[in-house]
Amino acid sequence: MQIQFKPLEIGDAEQFFALVNEIKDEGTYLFSTLRFPFEDTKTYIAKHVEVGSPIWGAFDGEKLVGWIDYNRGNFPEIEHIASLGMGLKRDYRGKGLGKALLGKCLESAKEGGIIKMELEVFASNTVAEKLYRKSGFVEEGRKVRGRKFNGKYEDLICMYKML
Repeated sequence: MQIQFKPLEIGDAEQFFALVNEIKDEGTYLFSTLRFPFEDTKTYIAKHVEVGSPIWGAFDGEKLVGWIDYNRGNFPEIEHIASLGMGLKRDYRGKGLGKALLGKCLESAKEGGIIKMELEVFASNTVAEKLYRKSGFVEEGRKVRGRKFNGKYEDLICMYKML
């Protein structure tokens, strides 16, 4: 396994689209299981490139196996805050790639003027919660029954880190 980390480009849209939907189909880790059109994926990447907030990809050779991104607040009063999202292909979890992607993302966010990074993690995703805590994130609160999937409610743990 030879992993390289680099910002996604429009040419990576097909792999990004497939990977996001693969993880959505698991129904476990991403908030929404709705599929977005492929063109929206290309637009999403282009917007991140345009505003200078890269979507970091983890590539095993030419194959995209994980990503992390952040979205800045869209009003002047909250543009110093961003929310984080990430995903890893099942076979690549537990190998330190999440930690490496998180480091890349936090570094580029800080360089881009973000001072507070926020995220929400499902209470059942204890592995991710542990990674975030080890990386300096602290719990800010909970959204009790913040998600309903397949008839089951789950709490969302709201976390943040000052950069």
